[in-house]
Amino acid sequence: MKKEIKLALLAIVTIALSIWGYKFLSGKNLLSGDKTYYGLYDNVQDVTTASKVQINGVVVGTVISIEPLPENVRKIKLGFTVDKNIRLPKEVVADLRAESPLGGKVIELIFDKMCTDDSSDCLELGATVKSKTTSLVGTLLGDNDLGSQLKNVSTIIDSTLSNIGNPDSQAAIDVSVHELSKSMQNLSSITSRMNNLMINSSKNIEVTMANMAVITESLVQSQSKLNSILNNVSTVTNDLSQVKLSETMKKTNGTIDLAQSSLQGVESTMTEATATMKELKTLVDKLDSGQGTLGKMLNDEALYDNLNETTREMDLLLQDIRLNPRRYFRIFGKKSRDYELPEDDPAVGVEN
Repeated sequence: MKKEIKLALLAIVTIALSIWGYKFLSGKNLLSGDKTYYGLYDNVQDVTTASKVQINGVVVGTVISIEPLPENVRKIKLGFTVDKNIRLPKEVVADLRAESPLGGKVIELIFDKMCTDDSSDCLELGATVKSKTTSLVGTLLGDNDLGSQLKNVSTIIDSTLSNIGNPDSQAAIDVSVHELSKSMQNLSSITSRMNNLMINSSKNIEVTMANMAVITESLVQSQSKLNSILNNVSTVTNDLSQVKLSETMKKTNGTIDLAQSSLQGVESTMTEATATMKELKTLVDKLDSGQGTLGKMLNDEALYDNLNETTREMDLLLQDIRLNPRRYFRIFGKKSRDYELPEDDPAVGVEN
């Protein structure tokens, strides 16, 4: 046999084994000859391919396909296989139920007995079986026990509710119900009082709300002014944040100290000036009263007249010297001439 034929046969066998392995992992054994059936369900959550198909806990097949029904997508069509030795009757029911509280779903096939090979009651291959779904509670309790359990629970609840709040009972729940009843009565009384208070205060509340409306309107109208004020405050705050306050305070303190020192100097100067003014006032008082030489000179009218006359005569003398210097000075030993009265003698006509 040629090498190429061997490689082709090996490839064919490898592909066939791959397909068989994929189908086997998906829950369908191509070599087993199992029978295929279908069921319709509303919700197939937690169902996967390879989910178990069982009869009273015995696994007899697996789910092999999950797809919506083309003519009604609200129904989900499950395809599952059943062992070839299991002969399903037509009345079989495929019950989709929870496998355990932790999750997972299984299909439980429910029927009384298998059909015979030559019986017309056997389910045809590829047929759609009757389907139903059982909840987790129904799975745990069972179909027969669920009704009785619910009836017992209902009886217990009715008995408990009828006995709750018995005034003669000292049970904790009864005491709590009594206290709750009292609390509800108090709450009802408080609610009634609050209702009366609100009715009586309705007018005041209306006035208050009207005032609030006026205030709100005023605030709205003053919003631009408030924004301007806030902007100014923000600007001042930013300017203050940029100012070195520590250095400014130091300079301010230095200026204050210098001002205090200057004020002390001014105070000393004012004290000295006050003392000088007092002495000057004393001197003026003495001059005014004629005490001392200067006071007498200021207050003596005769002395004033004499000084005035002397000044006038000195003026006349100086004018005469200017007009007739030869009367008072000799030039080169010449004999002075006799005095001639000038025509414009200023002393003429002046009374002595």
